[in-house]
Amino acid sequence: MAPEVVEAFNEEASMYDKRCDLWSLGVILYIMLSGYPPFVGHCGTDCGWDHGEACPACQNMLFESIQEGKYEFPDKDWAHISFGAKDLISKLLVRDAKKRLSAAEVLKHPWVQGCAPDNTLPTPIILQRNSSAKELTSFAAEAIAVNRQLTQHEEEAASEAPRPILIKATSGSMQLSPPSESKLAKRRQKASLAKAEAGQHRVAPLVLVGDHL
Repeated sequence: MAPEVVEAFNEEASMYDKRCDLWSLGVILYIMLSGYPPFVGHCGTDCGWDHGEACPACQNMLFESIQEGKYEFPDKDWAHISFGAKDLISKLLVRDAKKRLSAAEVLKHPWVQGCAPDNTLPTPIILQRNSSAKELTSFAAEAIAVNRQLTQHEEEAASEAPRPILIKATSGSMQLSPPSESKLAKRRQKASLAKAEAGQHRVAPLVLVGDHL
């Protein structure tokens, strides 16, 4: 989640563009090479955040960490990683979206062009130990499902006899609240309702259910 997406999530901004995906690419590369994310949030209590449970304090700290855009390449885990890989990540995890590499520039980067060393990484072992891969897949699947159903809801807003759309998200994968609980999802639902009312259409209610509701 890029800084500008966090701002939209917190209603501090309303727009962001595809450049946020370049930030996400930087995060993914960081995780693939190290086995852990560049930005974290921990409130210091036994809140269950590390086990996928919701914690507003930890989530806010994570968002603050992302917005500050500060991260490191600890020698313990990054000493064997090439300069080219670090250089690419550093040019993607840039706070100012206008200063990030574009997709075209990423493809022209020396590390992507085949200058990466053939090193064996401990990432698979780290991911398996932390169950990070499973959690990432689960959270991504939930986010996609929520977005798909919200889009379907908007497309069917003009239906004469709409049916309620049920979105179920039960996990707190990757230490974030379920996608169905996000302010963005709820804001899209509110905007859809307002648009439908303006057009004198009846809209089916969007029902969000989950373990944390």
